[in-house]
Amino acid sequence: MSLSTIREAISKKVTITFEYNKTGKILGQRVGNPHAVFIMRRKDGSESTKVHIYQTGGVSDSAQVLPDFRTFDLLELTNVSIVEPAQQFQISDKYNPEWQGYTFTIAKV
Repeated sequence: MSLSTIREAISKKVTITFEYNKTGKILGQRVGNPHAVFIMRRKDGSESTKVHIYQTGGVSDSAQVLPDFRTFDLLELTNVSIVEPAQQFQISDKYNPEWQGYTFTIAKV
């Protein structure tokens, strides 16, 4: 399951590879450092589980240059695996563990 692998990667601070299969997104392998998994609750009462990943390589839909933070829908992540040999990543300077969106956090560095 993607969530257990991502939680392990967050706790060990190690890089993952994954595919993002959301409709309208470019298919292909992506590489990054997961920093948080959290539940996003909207004003209308709907919610979804998100993953903040500092993407360092692979395909990207954004015009922004990598590396940079991306938000992914957990349910759309597949083929998640820890990069071997696993090496600890540095926590990004852009990461804010006190961000208000992390109210319902599942895991974070």
